[in-house]
Amino acid sequence: MKQPADRREDGLRPAWSRFYRRFPAYVWVCLTVMLSTQMMVYYGTRILLPGRTLHVMTCALDDRIPFLPGWVTVYFAAFLSWAVSVIWILSESRPVAYRLTAAYPLALAVSAVVFLVYPGTMVRPEIVGSGFFADWMRFLYRVDSPTNLCPSLHVLISYFCWRGTFGCRRIPRWYKGFNLLFLILVCCSILFVKQHAVVDIPAALVIGEAALQTARIWRLERIGYAVERGLQRGKKGKGRA
Repeated sequence: MKQPADRREDGLRPAWSRFYRRFPAYVWVCLTVMLSTQMMVYYGTRILLPGRTLHVMTCALDDRIPFLPGWVTVYFAAFLSWAVSVIWILSESRPVAYRLTAAYPLALAVSAVVFLVYPGTMVRPEIVGSGFFADWMRFLYRVDSPTNLCPSLHVLISYFCWRGTFGCRRIPRWYKGFNLLFLILVCCSILFVKQHAVVDIPAALVIGEAALQTARIWRLERIGYAVERGLQRGKKGKGRA
């Protein structure tokens, strides 16, 4: 016997509600800020690229790296890994969450400057044959143009997911080790699927660490606390009105 549509939807809402309420509200605010900034940089810089001279980022070492379509699985698996890692890190504590949320947009801002000042590109191989990996490679090349290469955002985000676990007591050591291993796998995958050049990897690592150190030295987590206090004052003002 089929249940009415509204009853089925009501059955799904508690599951999502339980997951949402499992984490403090600031986790979702920080996650929204990070994701929004990433989307603005990723798509915003590409709007400004037409008409600019693109520089080939590959070198002789890149030509020696084989094209291995099977590594596209790691490339796409990174999206799930990021979601789990970032939510876990943000839920550690407010100071950790606010500092990471301040450092990440800073790293993306520097990346955006590089994308626009020295826009890169590369020649990607032709996908031949058919099959699971070939189809996914065609999909990847279709939805992601060979621009915004240096630094690699794939590596940058994976680096944040590993470095962000430092000092997190709630995250077990095995998961921290997994994130380091997965960072290495991501670095390999972007080269094997010919989505990035070798130089894109160290550029992402340097920019990511510089942003994290800047956030630590300048205590940029204070921005999050200031925003939180402002929102609380706003709520109190509405309550009195």
